[in-house]
Amino acid sequence: MTRRTKKMDSALAGVLNDPRFRISVLGVFFAVGFLVLLGRLYCIQVLSGTSHLEQVSSQSVRRIRIPNRRGRIITRDNVVLAGNRQEFDLVFYPEEMKKRRRSDSIVLMYDNALRAAAMVGRENTVNVADIRRHLIRRPGIPFTVMKNLSQVEMARAYEFTRMTPGSDVTARETRTYPQGRTACHLVGYTGLEERKTAPDREEFFYYIPDTVGREGIEKAFDTLPDKAGTGLRGYPGYSLIQVDKLGYAHNRIIHEIAPSPGADVVLTLDFRAQTEAERLLTGHRGAMVLLDADNGEVLAAASAPGYDLARFAPSVPADYYRVLRNSPDNPLFHRAFSASYTPGSIMKPAVMLALLTAGVSPDEIVNCDGASRIGDAKVRCAAHRRGGHGEVNSSNAINWSCNDYMIEQAVKHPAELLFEVMNSFGVGRRTGVEIPDARGVAPSFAEKRRRYRYGWTKYDTALLSIGQGIISVSPLQAAVYCAALANGGTVYKPRLVQKVIDRTGVVTWQSRPEVLSRIKASSQAFETVKRGMYDVVNSPTGSGRRARVEGLEIYGKTGSAEIGRRGNLKIIAWFIAYTRYNGRNYALAAVIEEGSSGGSLCAPLAGRFFRSYLKPQKSSAK
Repeated sequence: MTRRTKKMDSALAGVLNDPRFRISVLGVFFAVGFLVLLGRLYCIQVLSGTSHLEQVSSQSVRRIRIPNRRGRIITRDNVVLAGNRQEFDLVFYPEEMKKRRRSDSIVLMYDNALRAAAMVGRENTVNVADIRRHLIRRPGIPFTVMKNLSQVEMARAYEFTRMTPGSDVTARETRTYPQGRTACHLVGYTGLEERKTAPDREEFFYYIPDTVGREGIEKAFDTLPDKAGTGLRGYPGYSLIQVDKLGYAHNRIIHEIAPSPGADVVLTLDFRAQTEAERLLTGHRGAMVLLDADNGEVLAAASAPGYDLARFAPSVPADYYRVLRNSPDNPLFHRAFSASYTPGSIMKPAVMLALLTAGVSPDEIVNCDGASRIGDAKVRCAAHRRGGHGEVNSSNAINWSCNDYMIEQAVKHPAELLFEVMNSFGVGRRTGVEIPDARGVAPSFAEKRRRYRYGWTKYDTALLSIGQGIISVSPLQAAVYCAALANGGTVYKPRLVQKVIDRTGVVTWQSRPEVLSRIKASSQAFETVKRGMYDVVNSPTGSGRRARVEGLEIYGKTGSAEIGRRGNLKIIAWFIAYTRYNGRNYALAAVIEEGSSGGSLCAPLAGRFFRSYLKPQKSSAK
């Protein structure tokens, strides 16, 4: 080792042994450690602070969903068909009845439930298993002991709460249907939302579900069709409660956002028209639909038999629903919109329009001898027993409902002629009304082949010309068709909802008249059909003369469609009619299942309806 190296080692040793150097190194070490600690604290408190706060809060704060107040369903004349009422329940607050052991809490709550039942005068429906389940799953919210207290029961319950800490009487909203059976199929009903499938289930620790629409307008306007605003359902609120480590409420409410109530849905229904139509259908299986012929508004849509909607709130009893489902009259079925029947002779005005448009002269005569022969088949006319109607022109053919005339003229033309006019009136197409309705069956070559595996024949054309064979319509479709006859050929989309109004009175959604199609026929053709339909009601020999009402000018057409096989034939009785009163055009369709004939059964019903609903004076006819 050189002398120079020895000097360097000696100097390094001196530095290392210098107390000031050691202090400096130690200072640097502590400074680095402190910087690392500061960095870690920054990451935890600043960068991840929100996440940690949420984790801590989730252990002590519970978010509880508050259901909304549902909007009302009301008629155009302001009659409430679906509303709400307050019901009062007796509840226990678990945190105020908590004991050191859960089993002791359960015993206390059960004993209190027994005492409450005795004081209120009800049978106790609470059991130990219910209480245990609630304390395990939902200890942060009240436990319901009794629901829907009457005024007398509520007074007794308040007396009980004064003696029992941790108990209270609370109010809640429930659905109500004050008009009972009226418009039951149109209004529909509600039920509690399924917690597991609710879209906002994950947003709340305790999920108290909404009442949601299950059928009818309740379902269709649960939310608005185009999401333009609040529907019947509204929007929920929420509250935050602080809980202890076992989930019991420590601070009952530390923050609350009130729910946004649902909007009111105003229907186009006229309550008086609806109740009168339902009254007239009592004892029948059938339907009656009344439209404003100039804009498509549904003024009445009665379906018989019906059911008591009041029993569907807050939920339908299982035994009552079972009775309805098992009834041979099928009262749950909405015949006015969802049934589809063979129309029979009510389609003859449409067929006549097609024939006149194809060039048939209104004055052309067909000799009716009581039956038409198509190959080996024979189709009888209503006048076959007396040898037929004799000489028949276009107006007589409608008035007398002459099968011979319609068949012998129709088979001279392509079947597509009839297809086109039926399609223009909406046959085989859903109307677009706000709740589900039947499509019906539109006649076509494809439909014939699908059903019977062979092609269209002249016999099919003959049947179609009298409203039989491959065709069916709903009562609503028949009313839409009749309205187009009344207004000169404009087919309007039927509308059941007029507008939606929020709780501040602002109209957030409104329906408008919508034209679906226009019938391609001349005004002269419509005038010929109109003349025939006038005679149906107003001539002494008209098939619908029993619909005549003094003070009204009623135009109509009867129909009696045969269904089933020979030996088991059943009659579907029809009547369509329109009239004008006080500047307004009304179109009506009535159908009775297994009736006698449209003229003897449905025409008188229509006459009684117009007489009662419009109450015309002799000088008021227009």
